Amino acid sequence: MEMDKGQFIEKQRQQLVKQGAISDALKYVKYKIAVLSGKGGVGKTAATVNLAAALKNVDNRVGIFDADLHGPSVPKMLGIKEEAKLDGGFWLNPVTAATGIKALSVALFWPGDMTPIMWRGQTKSRTIRQLLSAAKWGSLDFLLIDLPPGTGDEPIAILKSIPDLDGVIIVTTPQEVSTLVCSKAVSASQALGAKVLGLIENMSVYRCRECGDEVYIFGKDKGKQLARMMEIPFLGSIPIDPLFSEAADSGVPIVNLHPESATATSFVKIAEILTRELPTREMPEAPVHESTPCPGAGHHHGEGESCHHPDHYHRPH
Repeated sequence: MEMDKGQFIEKQRQQLVKQGAISDALKYVKYKIAVLSGKGGVGKTAATVNLAAALKNVDNRVGIFDADLHGPSVPKMLGIKEEAKLDGGFWLNPVTAATGIKALSVALFWPGDMTPIMWRGQTKSRTIRQLLSAAKWGSLDFLLIDLPPGTGDEPIAILKSIPDLDGVIIVTTPQEVSTLVCSKAVSASQALGAKVLGLIENMSVYRCRECGDEVYIFGKDKGKQLARMMEIPFLGSIPIDPLFSEAADSGVPIVNLHPESATATSFVKIAEILTRELPTREMPEAPVHESTPCPGAGHHHGEGESCHHPDHYHRPH
């Protein structure tokens, strides 16, 4: 009996998740944490990148999986300009930024910054699972997964597909509309069986550098109130800081570009809280990996050289 499209997609999901492909790809990753927001524009990706930098700066091995297929911006914020390298007929090698953080994103192999990604639901979920199962992360202490805003296909695919996900971090801003929508993200995570590790409030307060006055432009302590109401930990607040935007545009996390800033200090404290609250865990080291040639090529590609073999995996379908 032939399978219909829905049955085929479900069988593929089971092969990737239940039968171990994604589990095998992540088996040398100690902690796997998704970063989610209820709505866009709250600075979730910038928070992910700087939390990763704060963790990396205390000798952790850190990677970021950019699961935002329509607006992938992790490579830009990490200053990555090269493409992800293909390894054999299936594997993808994440790119290592100047900070030492590894990253994988569709932006690293998609043809051009101006090319839109116009995929529908099941295609997006399937692509995320393919990328999760194909990434050669090696040994990592932390893998942060930058999810797109909302509670649609991509977040659900991640939360259902990653075995032994340690939990979810929620990012919000103080506006009531943001905290309202983020409460849905908290509930959605819990409904899917993911532990909420805590909430970060971005754009919490503006501090004048000249006089030291504080202005709560979007409201005061709304993030703390939401965390209290939802009975989840409050990880910390990130101030409004022009240097934050400058760092994101320059491709260097503010934790590294302006380590003395209040924003950088806030991320360092959040990283310390997160590390302290996670359970102690030992992981085996990944074996030394040597890249393999493309199927049928008979040789390794040189630096910057692309594969043109017809059976080579170029991008998810």
